[in-house]
Amino acid sequence: MKSGTSRALWLGILLAAPAAVMAGDDKAKMMDTNNDGMVSSAEHAAGAKQMFTKMDTDSDGNVTATEMDAHRAAKADKGGKMKMSSADKIRKIDTNGDGVVSAAEHDAGSAQMFTKMDTNRDGNLSAAEMKAGHEKEMRTADRGE
Repeated sequence: MKSGTSRALWLGILLAAPAAVMAGDDKAKMMDTNNDGMVSSAEHAAGAKQMFTKMDTDSDGNVTATEMDAHRAAKADKGGKMKMSSADKIRKIDTNGDGVVSAAEHDAGSAQMFTKMDTNRDGNLSAAEMKAGHEKEMRTADRGE
């Protein structure tokens, strides 16, 4: 069983920015709201919150596998390829075991993912750091870790 921290980290990895794996620089550009070429912690948190809101189609503060499936289907229509089922993603990141991802779980995981991707520890993410971090985590997901 994964620890709460590990599950929260998966939340950020698997929900906060799956498009970064597909689009690379496009995700960083979308999150970089002040156009300085970097994504701050605040910008990353805002982008992650926006993605959560898009997935939470019934606005109940939780994302279900059905909601995630619909979001992923829309991404797939745009050329995205997801490697793990929505149900598996939720099982990995659902820190309280209720079968859904709450906004709080999402926020915590996103913050942890930001810290993990910020490899030079400057408090900002470059497009290269975002892409490398997400690609690394998707390789880990492929191995079932």
